[in-house]
Amino acid sequence: MELSKATGISQSAIAKWELGKTEPTASAIITLALFFNESSDYLLGIID
Repeated sequence: MELSKATGISQSAIAKWELGKTEPTASAIITLALFFNESSDYLLGIID
């Protein structure tokens, strides 16, 4: 719930990612990268 409030991404979308039902969209990945101050490549597991 806190991540949803902080990023504006719906709780249902985050829950679906956690359950492996869907994958984040490109815009969601960008939003998360900015929130966590990480690169999108890092979030995608492309770089360490």
